Amino acid sequence: MSKEALKHYRMFIKTCKCLFRSDKVALDAAIIRVRGEFIKNKDVTDKEQLKNLFIYSEETERYLRQNVVQATLVGENTYRVQLTSDTVLEKNTPLPGENHPNSSACA
Repeated sequence: MSKEALKHYRMFIKTCKCLFRSDKVALDAAIIRVRGEFIKNKDVTDKEQLKNLFIYSEETERYLRQNVVQATLVGENTYRVQLTSDTVLEKNTPLPGENHPNSSACA
């Protein structure tokens, strides 16, 4: 594995460990998936193809870091969500029939 590939692999593993720190099953599954993807592409030598794989790796890792959260059931219909400083919070679209004070009706 090249230095660049190893850097991306370690970045993914670090992100997975942070995201799934309290869920061993999810962490193990994520690590197996990441390892499999890197092994699948271990023989790629074309510079352009490697560049595209590294860009894809960065984008995927960033998406995981910013958009995946862990939720733990703490009571009936109540979950505790573990947000990180990288988590991107966006405004949710209300479900049909919900009436929220600061939302506009969906057409």
